[in-house]
Formats: sequence, C-alpha cells, structure tokens
Amino acid sequence: MNPNDPNTPADTPTEALGGWTMPSTPQAGDGQPPATPPAFVPPPVAAPPVAPPAATQPTTVMPSATPTEVLAPAAAGAGSAPDGELRRPRDDRGGRAKLRLTKRGRVLLIAGIAVAVVVALVAGLLVANAVDGQNAAAELEDARAAAAEAEHEYDAATTAADESLSALTELIAEADAGLAITGAGLDEESRTSLAQSREEADAAATADAEAAELLDVPDATVDAAIGARENAEAFRARAGALGANAASESKRAERLASAAESLRSSMTAYLSDSAAVGTALLADRGDAADDTKSALQTLLDGLAATEHNTFAETLAAYRAAVDAVIASSEAARAPTPGGSGVRVPDPASVTAVVNKRRGLPASYVPPDLVIPPGVPNNNNQPVRQVLVPDLLRMQADMAAEGITLRIGSAYRSYADQEAIYNRFVRNEGVAGADTHSARPGNSEHQTGLALDLDDGTGCNLSTCFKDKPGGIWLAANAWKYGFILRYGDGWQHIVGYRFEPWHYRYVGVDVATDMHDKGIKTLEEYYGLPAAPDYG
Repeated sequence: MNPNDPNTPADTPTEALGGWTMPSTPQAGDGQPPATPPAFVPPPVAAPPVAPPAATQPTTVMPSATPTEVLAPAAAGAGSAPDGELRRPRDDRGGRAKLRLTKRGRVLLIAGIAVAVVVALVAGLLVANAVDGQNAAAELEDARAAAAEAEHEYDAATTAADESLSALTELIAEADAGLAITGAGLDEESRTSLAQSREEADAAATADAEAAELLDVPDATVDAAIGARENAEAFRARAGALGANAASESKRAERLASAAESLRSSMTAYLSDSAAVGTALLADRGDAADDTKSALQTLLDGLAATEHNTFAETLAAYRAAVDAVIASSEAARAPTPGGSGVRVPDPASVTAVVNKRRGLPASYVPPDLVIPPGVPNNNNQPVRQVLVPDLLRMQADMAAEGITLRIGSAYRSYADQEAIYNRFVRNEGVAGADTHSARPGNSEHQTGLALDLDDGTGCNLSTCFKDKPGGIWLAANAWKYGFILRYGDGWQHIVGYRFEPWHYRYVGVDVATDMHDKGIKTLEEYYGLPAAPDYG
C-alpha cells in the first residue's frame, strides 16, 4: 500500500522505515494540523505471527529484487513529506518500499565507477611497467654475465691453443735436432717415419699460424640512451661471438695437440727401434772393452723411455756410446802381434774370453801374479791374486774330505806358450797340436786365471783324472768356488779343444754359480759369443 495515497484508510498500519515509525495520520496540506515529528521507536522483537482467518488472510508479497533508489526530498505541497525527508515508496506489489536514485545520483555513481576503473587501469599499467622494467634489468644483467663468462672461456681457449702451438713448435725443433744425428746404432726405417711425422707437424703449425677463422666480436657497454633490452641484446651478441670464437680456439688446440701427440709417438718409436739396433750391435761387438759395453748398455736400458724434451741430447749420448764400443771392438780386432782372431778387449777381466778366435796381445802380462801359499805347485807358476782366496778355500774343503789339491800348471807367458806349442807341432804337426795345445796369444794360461789341477794320484794332465777323487770332486763342486771346467767332453766344436778334465778356469763365484744354475757349460754360450772350433 502507498502511504502517500489519500485513499489509504486512516487505520492503515504504519510501516517501520529504518527504525522510524511513519504515522498514517493525515499529512499537512490536507486541512489537518502538521503532524508531530516522527519519534524513533526501536523495532520491536517480532512475535510469532498469528495466522489470520483463512478467509481474510492477505497474500504476502516478497520484496522486489530490483535495486532500491535513493530519492531526493519531495517538494513541499499536498501529499509531500517534510523537506529533506526521504521516503521509501512501497512496492506496487504490496512489498517493502524501495529506494530510488535520482538522475544526479546515477550520474555520480557512474562517474565514481569510471574513476575507479581508470585508477585501476593506471595502477595496473604502472605495476606492469615496473615489472617489465625489472625483467628488462634482469635480462641485461644476465646478458652481461653471459658476455663476461664467454670472454673468460675465449681467453682460456686461446691460451690453451697458444700453449699447444708453442709446445708443438718446441717438439718440432727437438725432432729436427735428433734427426740431424746420424750413424751406427740408429734404425733408418724408423728414422724415415719420424721425418715424415715431423713434416706433418710442421704443416699443422704453419696452417694454424695462417688461419684466421675467428668472428669479429662487437663491443658492448651499457648505453643510457637506449633501453635495458637493447643493451641486453648487444651483450648477447657479444657473448655469442665470443662463444663461437672459444669453440674455434678449442678446436685449434685439439688439432695442435693431436699433431704433437703423433710426433711424440714417432719419436718414441724411433728411440725404441734404435735401441733394438744397438742391442744387436752390442752383441756383435762383445770383444769391446767392458767399460764401453757397460756404458752403452746403460743408455740402451733407458733409451725408449727418454723424455721428449731431451730427445736429441739422449740420442747424441747414445751415438757416442755406440762409437766407443765400435772403436774398442775394432781395436781388439786389429792385426797386432799376439793371438789369432779378435783381440780380447780387457784381458785383465776375470770374465775375459780367450779362445782360438779371441787372442791376447803378445805383451800382455797380468798385473797381480802371485804364488799361492800352501798349495803344491809342480812348476812353481804364479796365479792371479784375485783367485787365491777362493783357491785356498777350495783346497781346505777338499783336504777335509781327504783329497789333495795340486797345481800342475798356471800362468804362462806368451813366450812360454810359444815354446810349448812349437814342441807339439814338431812332434804332431799343426793339426795334431791344435787339438790340445793353444797357439801363443790364444792360451787361457796367459791370463793367469787358468789352472791345470791334480790330486797326486798319477793322472796328471791325463783324461783318467776324471775318475780320480780329485777329478770327481772338482767336477761336482768347483763352481762353488768360482772355477769352471773349460774344456769338457764333447765340447770341442765350441771351445776348440779335446776333453781336458784337469783344466779349470776362474771366472768368479757369481758367474760360475749363474752358469751352473742355468745349466750353461761354456763361456762362449754364456756370453753369446761365436763358437771357436778353429782359428778361422
């Protein structure tokens, strides 16, 4: 019901509006005195509604969902509310009253909404711009860091490549110095391979010096006149160029390192192959002096493991050692007065090998000849002092078993041997004499290390000595004292003389023991020397 409707009955109930009780009495302008101002009455607590009689119960109409509008105060006049009074018109359907906005209110509301939208948009743009600026700054920092890292990698790769080039250049120079060394003891086939590897390495170094495969690297600095993203793009371009150049430098280093490794392998192969040649030469030059052979052997032992930076130096020392062995060997083989065949390089050595093809100078006399004390000596001939202690020890051990040790013959000079040999030649001829008597200069007795031994049982200088106590004991035990049987039964095709069970040669306990342990009978076999069945 509309309270402003003059047709509304006076007893129509008032309606509470916002806590105010609006009377249903006649309004001013209806011929009635002005109504008293409305009194604020707190809304009563609603009591449970009492349903009216079914015939008279009004139909309840729910308030409209349409938004209310706020009305401006009505103008004074008939049926109007007091000035400034807001009225909530009742819903036409009998529901609660609605507020209505005036045109001006609607305009203000729309304007407020528009302002809020604009403010939100502006704020969003400001935030977006701030975020974008932060992202751009982060991109710039990342790009600068990438450029710095790429520059570091490029510098490292360039340094590695330059070091590889320097190492290869030094290696080529070392190979050149080694290839300049020529002569005996070097492997010519391997030398040719080394020269080829050297040329390939030089070509790689030359090509590296001439090649220029690097990209131009653009400069990049932070330019305040352009944006962060434009600056970042400049740094990314620099990083990309540096990265590409770093990759190129790494490949250059790999190429140079590969060339150096190939050259090093060829140098090692040359040293190893030359060591094999030197070993064969040393075996062939067994007549060289012991000290020269020892020096060469020392170099041969380490030749293949030589450091590449001492390649030429080691080769030069090796070649000098080879030349010394050859010179010593040639001197031993020179036709000087004395025995036949090659000259024994070191006659004073206890391991000197003297036979029909290895002779002594006519002038050689051992430096330490003595008469061994207490040992029976048929001809009172001296021996080398070096063997005396072992000889006396052997004599004592034989005596402990009841066997006498006597010396039948010991040192003989060149002249003594010449007289003995010539006597046999007169009696038997050269061929007969050569089977059991050495020519002057080719006798082991001249060394002072050979002894004809006897036990006093009647078989002096006879093959029957092998069955006598002394012969049996010596054959089984002499090696323990450094003595070996020199001319055994059936060895003539190697040593050149028929069986002499009395002829023992001192070589030292170490060599005698080693020969015994290895089952080697002759010095020729032990030292790998040619057999000497005749004077060649």
